[in-house]
Amino acid sequence: MKRDYPLVIFGNFINELMVTVPAPRHGDALVAVSPRKIWLTRPGDVLVIPTAMSQPLCAYACGLLGFDPADVPVVSAPTGELATLTEAVRRNGLVDRIRSLAAERPDAHLQAFAQDRPALAMAAELGLPIEGYGPDGVPASARDAVYRINTKDGFRSVATELGIRIAEGHTCRTPDDLAAAVRRTLTDHGGAVVKPARGSNGYGVLFLSEKDLPEIDERLAAYLPTVAEQPPGWVVEERLDFARVVTVEMAVDETGPSILHVGEMRTPGGSFSGQITPLVASSSAVEELKAGGMALGRYLYRAGYRGPFDIDGGIADDVLYATESNVRKTGATYLDLLVRRLLGEERAAGAVWLADSRPGGVEAEFDAGLARVRAAGLAFEADGTEGVVLTSDTLAFDGKWRYLVLAESHRRAEEIEAGLADTLKLA
Repeated sequence: MKRDYPLVIFGNFINELMVTVPAPRHGDALVAVSPRKIWLTRPGDVLVIPTAMSQPLCAYACGLLGFDPADVPVVSAPTGELATLTEAVRRNGLVDRIRSLAAERPDAHLQAFAQDRPALAMAAELGLPIEGYGPDGVPASARDAVYRINTKDGFRSVATELGIRIAEGHTCRTPDDLAAAVRRTLTDHGGAVVKPARGSNGYGVLFLSEKDLPEIDERLAAYLPTVAEQPPGWVVEERLDFARVVTVEMAVDETGPSILHVGEMRTPGGSFSGQITPLVASSSAVEELKAGGMALGRYLYRAGYRGPFDIDGGIADDVLYATESNVRKTGATYLDLLVRRLLGEERAAGAVWLADSRPGGVEAEFDAGLARVRAAGLAFEADGTEGVVLTSDTLAFDGKWRYLVLAESHRRAEEIEAGLADTLKLA
């Protein structure tokens, strides 16, 4: 993606769009991966993240991308408790420093991970335009659409309006509504999924089956305290047996919506861990997913939104059911941009890539693991066509290796991943 202006890349992984109130079991992992934003930078950019930068990751990423780490100032704004990045920047007294860096880049734009109100307020405080928007900034209609569609009930409402198929479900405002909807759904369909109205990355999702009916009061009584920090509000949907969990990654710019890629997600335990792109096998359901992405993209375009979004869904009996939309950058947005950057647009169009995060059984340090990958001949190198990119360094947080595999076929991607698993003893 070419651009002729520098960015202040605002890694607000803690924001108002993913959960209403920051919660450690949701937010801590997001903070830990935030240094991956280094992969989106170019010389002259400024990176703002909510944790200290991993220096081994920074040196590796900048080396692979072909510039000196000193070319990208990194501003870290950690807090003792979870807070939006805007609040963290203020608490750390960093507003003037970022403003000074921005002043040295008179044509800089702010690129936010999520276009929530605090990020828009920070851009205004810094005197920076939001990337993708004109001098009048983000219109209220776009902001409202972003907040609405990033809720489960808001997405269901818009999807119904646009003719995008969703599972049968109910919106619940109180615990009594929730209990009634769960009983009804279990009785009618034999399975139910409970989701907080605003949640992401599998946060607060509860799977239930018909055998839970006799003890449903106890199950819900145990569940509700786990999401007690959030305001009341849930969606209960029919639980479907998805053979595949899929996503379409989209972008909206001044010309309208476009499809970036379609992928099959890896979701162990109901939470996203990675994906493979393109799909191993396509179907009419996938074409329906693309059509749904374009329909929602046109809706967002009319609302004045500019930026990335996705639609996630599942395929059951070759029928697509959309489950949510993330109107923000996602775990696949930066991967898509990175693949295009490493391979170039032409080669990226025909490439296969997969990404995942898995604990390893050897090496507890990033540099040592990278050395093993290189010694095994698996590492992607500049101007290469295949290999492994270690995308983030969260070893001290969760012991996981986070990686991207680039290849020219699905079979070759799986071979490289198997080699990586053997080299790092991935679980």
